[in-house]
Amino acid sequence: MRKEISIASMVISLILLSSILLCTDVYLKVRDRTVSVLCLSCIKMEPRSIVEFRFQTINREAIDHLILENLSRGPVFLHFRTDACPACDEMDPIVGDIFDVEDMDKPFLSKVKRFDDVDVKLIHINLDHVDSNFMKIYRSFDVTGKGVVPMYVIVTIGRDGEEIKPCFATLYGYLGKSNPKEAKKVLIDVIKTAVNLYKINESGYLT
Repeated sequence: MRKEISIASMVISLILLSSILLCTDVYLKVRDRTVSVLCLSCIKMEPRSIVEFRFQTINREAIDHLILENLSRGPVFLHFRTDACPACDEMDPIVGDIFDVEDMDKPFLSKVKRFDDVDVKLIHINLDHVDSNFMKIYRSFDVTGKGVVPMYVIVTIGRDGEEIKPCFATLYGYLGKSNPKEAKKVLIDVIKTAVNLYKINESGYLT
């Protein structure tokens, strides 16, 4: 009888504990700390972001020299598209507005814009009209491996243990939002996050 009472007490305790976690903000706070806060080797910073920055390219090769050359002056924002891509047609003006570019119809263009006293280099690439090297760059950052466009890659610098080196985040489509207008807010947030990382780590970065 005592054993049955003990088991029943344990079950009730587990139910109560689960209810507390689910019905209060404790669970949400724990989830936010583990999922939504950008952390590169314990760098504590704002803003919060669900974007994952990686140090290793998908093909495990070094980041292309074209990007590294520009990275010495600030983060690099790569914008990939193809001809037959309705979502690309909608997002081109959004990217153009962020970087003050009126004509996004060119197969390749670059533009530098200053964000919080840091230069960010936009490189806009239509994969249907550029050489194979850009396709190789695209594949090195395509974390899904599915060849999705539009694809955006922000390359910056972060701390990996004791070493400061290039890192990147890859995003696609409407960036988890339902429309281009909302996606624009996410892109701006990601750019600001990359700029913050760059400013924190710039002094220790060796090109």
